[in-house]
Amino acid sequence: MVFDYRILPACALASVVFATSPAAAEKIVLSHGYSPTHVIAAQGIDPWRSCVEERTGGELSFEVFPSGQIASVKESLDALNNGLAGASAIAIGYESGRLPLNGVTMLPDMGDSAVQMAATYRAALDSGPLGDELDKKGLHPIFNIMLPVYQIVSSVGPIDTLEAFKGKVVRSGGGAMNFTLQSIGASPSEIPSADMYVAMERKTVDATLSALSSVKPYKLDELVNAISSNGRFGTFTTVFAMDKNLWNGLSAENQGIVNACGMEIEASLATYLDRDNISLQKEFAGKGIDVYSFSDETLKALDDKLSEVSNDYISRLTDRGLPAREAYDSYRKLLGR
Repeated sequence: MVFDYRILPACALASVVFATSPAAAEKIVLSHGYSPTHVIAAQGIDPWRSCVEERTGGELSFEVFPSGQIASVKESLDALNNGLAGASAIAIGYESGRLPLNGVTMLPDMGDSAVQMAATYRAALDSGPLGDELDKKGLHPIFNIMLPVYQIVSSVGPIDTLEAFKGKVVRSGGGAMNFTLQSIGASPSEIPSADMYVAMERKTVDATLSALSSVKPYKLDELVNAISSNGRFGTFTTVFAMDKNLWNGLSAENQGIVNACGMEIEASLATYLDRDNISLQKEFAGKGIDVYSFSDETLKALDDKLSEVSNDYISRLTDRGLPAREAYDSYRKLLGR
């Protein structure tokens, strides 16, 4: 067996005996920037890891480094490309420079539920420009995480009209989300998830665009006093992937197991997220947080502004020589829109 430092961390070398059999156990470095209690780790990455280890009979196992021990959420692609990890979760919003076409998944009005969006993104990655873009970056996608449609989570009361967005500084996950906020008159501030609490506590930002499932893990419920429930602000996309060279070195049987576990977790996580979204609205309201709905008039005004985001997205990427129109149109077709 040819040694690859993506398969085993240096700290474990002394305790492992390498076998020459093709069926020898491999310990793969799995790095991610999420806390163990974050929904992406607890309901996605960890169940997938357990599924693979069980179904391969331990032939594939993982040395897990959560919470940015090896690389933060924003550094995960570098960790894979530089050989520091063999598997990791890539936050598409933080990779608008290197994975711009995949940002189409984060545009407004590109799905109504996590289940719908995850299934659409899965189909898009199986063929077409989005999958090609990941492949060129040396990634084999295993499962995607599409959070429920983002809402405005505010510490300055309800931001419930188009006028109310003007002058507000709103934390963004980057990429298409920046365009979304600019289109409705807000000022986006690109801040990593781990820094949201401090930014809001210090009043660096007035609000954040966020899935409700991210509010409690980052303890934002301690600071916020208003959350919208029916906004259509897009979502945040994460792709859990393996280094392509490492993936190509797996047996066909193990590749099948890795993919099958990924598809199962992808579906179960999306279902969990949609159910959790409804439960969280009730929970936050019970804590005294104003969980409000935009009026029909405000929704129409917001939608009119948000429709500009997709055109801006397509124009910017087309100017860079990228097939943005193809990516957008093919994704919309998969959505049935």
